[in-house]
Amino acid sequence: MGSVRMKPNILVTGTPGTGKTTTCSLLADDPNLNLRHINLGELVKQKNLHNGWDDEFECYILNEDLIAYGSIPSTGSPG
Repeated sequence: MGSVRMKPNILVTGTPGTGKTTTCSLLADDPNLNLRHINLGELVKQKNLHNGWDDEFECYILNEDLIAYGSIPSTGSPG
């Protein structure tokens, strides 16, 4: 059996350019919080975890099944 996740996932969404990535990176850099930052948008592009491009919203259409099953890199630690 794999490692047991001890903390919830926190998904941060919102308007582009408002500081989401910067804020999450700063939180993940704090050693007292024991968090890690995964840029899902980059992961989706790199691993082709989408069902194409949405012209109206100018973003990839996430394939949640592909994302949920083994695509998130594991560090072996909770977070």
